[in-house]
Amino acid sequence: MSRRKFSGAMATGLTTTLAALAVHASETRLSGFDGDGPELPWRIVNDNVMGGRSDGDFEVRDGTLVFTGRTNTNGGGFSSIRAEPLRLNLEAFDGIRVRVKGDGRRYTWRLASTRRWRGIGVGYWAEFATVADEWITVDLPFADFVPQVRGRRLRGPDIDKADIAGMGLMIYDGKDGPFALEMEGVYAYATSLPALDELRWKKRVLIVSAPANEDAALTTQLALVEKTRAEFEERDLQLVVLLDSDASPAADALREKLQVSTGRFELRLVGKDGGVKRVDTAPVNMQEIYGLIDTMPMRRREMDSPER
Repeated sequence: MSRRKFSGAMATGLTTTLAALAVHASETRLSGFDGDGPELPWRIVNDNVMGGRSDGDFEVRDGTLVFTGRTNTNGGGFSSIRAEPLRLNLEAFDGIRVRVKGDGRRYTWRLASTRRWRGIGVGYWAEFATVADEWITVDLPFADFVPQVRGRRLRGPDIDKADIAGMGLMIYDGKDGPFALEMEGVYAYATSLPALDELRWKKRVLIVSAPANEDAALTTQLALVEKTRAEFEERDLQLVVLLDSDASPAADALREKLQVSTGRFELRLVGKDGGVKRVDTAPVNMQEIYGLIDTMPMRRREMDSPER
């Protein structure tokens, strides 16, 4: 059994930037608990911060996070675990996915932002039900998250997917009593791949194809992109990750159009004009990609433009 409890002091000033620039036809893991993936600065926050009497804690056990305690509505009535501060850009995704085994009670997923309302940080909440003693996958579309300040619902603003400053799990269902929930992982998911024709003249597209999320070359490539995020974004690039498990018609059409094979790592660069460059090195130094882009006529015009 491994106990992982992060105090507020330990989390202060920690900024986590994840390689979440990519469009997937499936999902990308934001947090795992098996030691083989991203680990975020989770910490416990109970209602005693506002004079409440609920109690909660968590531990990591056998590759899952186990969140347990007891709520008391004679006070705040909530217990939560939170990972913040973060800096996540999830523009390429449609929502948050969690894999959990609960107790039949309702829980809330929280997303924090840098936006303020009367000097107080605005959060975004989405509730979900659990089934007692059964593992379920819960998809929480960003469109379903409601702006809140200290439990008070606001009319706006809508969530900015490029401005996720933290996230967390909370039980705040208005009931007294014990609770228990196991969580296997937290993911960002996308439901579709972009059509290249829709991105033409708007974005350059870097397509990275790999057998699975755990592919070593893919992991390295995403890390290289993340290290040069500013240069990546400055060149109007869109990253698309294509996995062998992506069996949608859009994924098949993309493979055929770009002549991408399954079972191995491959990379393609598509210019704004739709032209395709094949890069066979695996993984690819991003400076090589940027150098190639900077020789393109459209990019040269962009660099010469006073508006850039």
